Amino acid sequence: MKILIFLLLLQTGSYTVMAQNSPGQSEFTGDVLLFHDSITTGELKEIHLSSLKGWKFSPKNDPSFSSKDLDDSKWITISKPLSEEGAVPDSLWNGFGWFRMKVKIDSSFSSSVTFQSYPGSGAVELYINDSLVLKRGNPSPNAAAQKLQPANFSVGEWYRFKPGETYQLAMKYSFHNIRDLSFFMLMNPVTDVGIHMFPPKSLDKIIEEEHTMQIVFNSAGIILFMVMVLHLFFFLKIKNDRNNFWIFLITFLVFIFALLININNRINSNNYNLELGLLFITQVTLTIVMGILPLVLHKVLEVKAGIFWKIYTIVPFTVFMGVSLIYSQNILSSIVKSESPPVLLILFTLLGGIVALVKAHKSKRRDMSIVAASFLGFPILLLVAIISFEALDIGGLLLGALIILSILTVIPIGLSLFQAKRFLRLHNQMDLLVENRTGELEQAMQNLQRSNEDLKAAQDQLVQQEKLASLGQLTAGIAHEIKNPLNFVTNFSDLCIELIAEAKAEVQALMTTENKTPDPENAKDNGILRTLKELLITVEGNLEKIYEHGNRADGIVKSMLLHSRGGSGKFQPVMFNALVEEYVRLAYHGMRASPNPIDIQIVFDLDSSIDEVSLITEDFSRVILNLCNNAFDAIREKLKTESFSPRLEVKTFKTEDSIILEIIDNGTGIPDDIKEKILQPFFTTKRGTDGTGLGLSITNDIVKAHGGSIGIESVPGEGAKFIVKIQ
Repeated sequence: MKILIFLLLLQTGSYTVMAQNSPGQSEFTGDVLLFHDSITTGELKEIHLSSLKGWKFSPKNDPSFSSKDLDDSKWITISKPLSEEGAVPDSLWNGFGWFRMKVKIDSSFSSSVTFQSYPGSGAVELYINDSLVLKRGNPSPNAAAQKLQPANFSVGEWYRFKPGETYQLAMKYSFHNIRDLSFFMLMNPVTDVGIHMFPPKSLDKIIEEEHTMQIVFNSAGIILFMVMVLHLFFFLKIKNDRNNFWIFLITFLVFIFALLININNRINSNNYNLELGLLFITQVTLTIVMGILPLVLHKVLEVKAGIFWKIYTIVPFTVFMGVSLIYSQNILSSIVKSESPPVLLILFTLLGGIVALVKAHKSKRRDMSIVAASFLGFPILLLVAIISFEALDIGGLLLGALIILSILTVIPIGLSLFQAKRFLRLHNQMDLLVENRTGELEQAMQNLQRSNEDLKAAQDQLVQQEKLASLGQLTAGIAHEIKNPLNFVTNFSDLCIELIAEAKAEVQALMTTENKTPDPENAKDNGILRTLKELLITVEGNLEKIYEHGNRADGIVKSMLLHSRGGSGKFQPVMFNALVEEYVRLAYHGMRASPNPIDIQIVFDLDSSIDEVSLITEDFSRVILNLCNNAFDAIREKLKTESFSPRLEVKTFKTEDSIILEIIDNGTGIPDDIKEKILQPFFTTKRGTDGTGLGLSITNDIVKAHGGSIGIESVPGEGAKFIVKIQ
């Protein structure tokens, strides 16, 4: 567990440097160190022998140095723990030495202990009272004869102490080629022998921890492998989606990192160089993960990565190699072994991910919260792990296992979930697109099947237009014939109104004269004159109605004549409101005279500020007629299925640069997808099945010829609004 935290922090030296805690205050009696329970550390109640003070040192080599009775009073006493740099002065250390210490066992100390060695140290032999209890490699004053051996994580033999007894500890230790190996791993201090001792109660915890960690790393490996293979498959199948490649890449690197840690924990080899090589590759893999992670987040979130984050992909690896090279040359070793370089790299990696998340938030990328939770969850979990396992010395194995498993898998799983949700959304969009395309193809097939019919209908319509032209000429002739009697009606009604006015004046004069000379015999004549006056008033009102409706009929006939004429085709000033009202009413009366008349309420809202407008009257009148007829057809269509109050609203108003005519009905609505198509030739809709599209196409062309445009809007509760804009 501590190994993973150590690697994640790039503390690439000994596993024990970061893990160990300072023991309690050592208690000496003369030259004897008292072993009691208070000097143990950690949950395992262990003692790191190199952290003890009071060791005696000799650079010479003699097999008798392990003897209990040897007089070592002239040996050099080391004031520092062996785990600190410079514990033995460089002038005395030539890569080999013996260390001795007498210890007395307190009654509080465990009577049975076992020993375990940790990596990053040289060859060592541990003796207690001249009895060899631990051997790692072959320590020798001769560098050629020295043999290094990897750390042994298995539990050694048990050694039994007797409370109150004094024991002689002696260590034969050598590490000649530390500088040659330090390029691959930041080694422990040269005199750190890397031996721990712990009591029997810790054995079960060690075994349980080893089994739990195997399960954790195996589970993490399986999860990462499945995610990696899944996105590799999608990347090979979906060539135009690069997100799968980036998720595969980061997952592959994390998988290799977890695999190497698992191999390091489980490998049982006597090859020291192999162990260092595996640790070196593990650290290199971690630096690559840290360097490429910000770029991966930019790519997956589809935001632009700055040049800095592209260069940053090689920065952690470069820093790691530089630190290794500097340390191997014994330059600034105190600086490179500090936590500053790895902490700065972790902070920069975190900053790169946050920059990508901020850019994605500004670009409103969907589901970016999944990526944010997984990425920001990594440093949070790491912080929890450090506090739990180190600062607070909490050994909750289950909690630790879950945290480590989450640390290894949280980012790959988060990115995979983000991509899965993105795929699901794209899948739904594709289904909708396929459905729409299928509908369009079906509609296109129907249109193709009816294309010949539409062309024939167009031909028939042209023939009908010729017939209508002839009919228009006939209508013009009839209108001329009707106009003559209408002129007589209006003229004679006007004349009669004048005569009635004169007769009323005469009657009034007679009534006035009789009133001045009252005579009972004339009362009867006065009543007759009064009755005659009332009849004249009634006849006058009737004649005024005849005159009014005669003029109205004359206006309709004039419009019919104007519409039936070819016209000059030139723009002429015309009162816009009068033209609109006249042809709306003409369209209404024409509908009322059709085989299927309907009752419609027509509401005019005409802007009185609009005066004359330059138009081709005979053309623009067709615009009004066609739009009204379209509205009548839509209302008639809707009346077939439901009961409502038909209504047609006609508005005109003026803007800064144009005149607007709006014709609004409450008939059947127009779907959004055909609002533009309805103005195209030969297009038919529910708003009229015979030539609606052709009629509105001609209407559109006429409006464009006037420098204007037609717009269509839906009206709440169905219906449609046609907006004619004239510049």
